[in-house]
Amino acid sequence: MNLNNFTEKVSNNKIDTHLHGKYSSDSILGYRELCQKAIEKGYGVIAFTEHYDLIDTELKEYGLLPIKRYVVELAEIKKEYPDLEIITGIELGEPHIVGDFANRLFLDCKIEYIIGSLHVTRSGVNVSLRLPKPMSKKEITEYYEENLEMVKKGGFDTLGHLGIYKRGLGKVSSKSDSSVYIPDENHVYIIIDEIFRQMIKKEICLEVNASGFKVDFNNHIPEPEILLRYKKLGGKLITICSDSHDLGHFDRFYQKTLDNLRGIGFLELYWKKGRDWNSNRIHSY
Repeated sequence: MNLNNFTEKVSNNKIDTHLHGKYSSDSILGYRELCQKAIEKGYGVIAFTEHYDLIDTELKEYGLLPIKRYVVELAEIKKEYPDLEIITGIELGEPHIVGDFANRLFLDCKIEYIIGSLHVTRSGVNVSLRLPKPMSKKEITEYYEENLEMVKKGGFDTLGHLGIYKRGLGKVSSKSDSSVYIPDENHVYIIIDEIFRQMIKKEICLEVNASGFKVDFNNHIPEPEILLRYKKLGGKLITICSDSHDLGHFDRFYQKTLDNLRGIGFLELYWKKGRDWNSNRIHSY
């Protein structure tokens, strides 16, 4: 597929391609209240991406998404908000492990968009939670190697929250230094660059996840330095999201994230529904 032939939606509408509603067990976000706020804040496109986790530790903790019920309910919500593009999506955990099975389950469901995310590494580290201690260089390497394995296997549209483990690191606890702990990733840049090359080749979109702003990390994920590597390698497919699980977080860091993207040199945001990628020009809101 040639990116130059994508449809460009020239508008001032905002987009958010990662939202969790009532069918994600860690969310308190209602569909209608989110849609109403999205319209009030000038959004044209939103994607609900309920958690779909199939590895045993995640199933025990969160249960299984009733996917057909979710699709039917969201179809009714769409009818109530015809001026808002509402995408029926999922966030598929560990797609390199469960993707083949998951895709068979999706055959009869109208899923329009899939985020592929790594939450629990093979060594058992849950990188989506607050970590009791910083990850070692070996654990960081394993984390990125597993993301590389994910994008090589493919089967999803967008790579979710690359570098999410940094969201749970907290601050350095000493009297002399209370700054946010930022790990040295020099040893994994070669892996990160290969992740990006594979994504560009396979036309997998890179998610810029604003959830890092609401914790000590105080930045989006991946952060600007990593996004710059993606752009220098020729990456264009990029999207923006809040990863909201509650109404207060939605739209809160949109402008800050957008300003960073514009500063890096990205001119368009991408969103996908079914097989078709679309793009919106980046505007100031």
